[in-house]
Amino acid sequence: MYKIGDLTFYKSHGICRIDGITEQNFTGETMLYYVMQSKIKPGVTLYHPVESSNSQLEKLLNHSEAMEIMNCFSSEPTEWNDRNTNRQRNHAIILNTSNHLEAAQLMNTLLRKDIELQKNEKKITSQDSQILQQISTIILDVLEIALKQPKDKIEKEIYKRVHGVPA
Repeated sequence: MYKIGDLTFYKSHGICRIDGITEQNFTGETMLYYVMQSKIKPGVTLYHPVESSNSQLEKLLNHSEAMEIMNCFSSEPTEWNDRNTNRQRNHAIILNTSNHLEAAQLMNTLLRKDIELQKNEKKITSQDSQILQQISTIILDVLEIALKQPKDKIEKEIYKRVHGVPA
């Protein structure tokens, strides 16, 4: 059970702070719910059952897991799917899981594809750009906390790795 003040990861909502625990009757049955604020969308209040067989709340990454994610930005991108519909479906699946490594691999692929297209004075699609923005926000948030470093420093390191700049 989480305590008030704890940080947790809540699927596509990203990092949330637990501000309280309250009784609510959302489903016709009074239950205890965590009251949370999303770091991504300040001012948005989220509720999650305290007792849930399929909880979507997860502990934050530890340093070792965060370093594994950082290392994925030094590796080759995953295969690019030229069919936009299939690509967007796959992106949505990754966004709806809480697998940070998969999300970082997708971010790596999108960043590298964007760089490749920019060389030919082209851009990734608006849908790909939106997914990249959404995933980048989540990945930078979880890395900031796990690595205890500011986001701008982490972002610069990711940029170096994606561009193949030696450390």
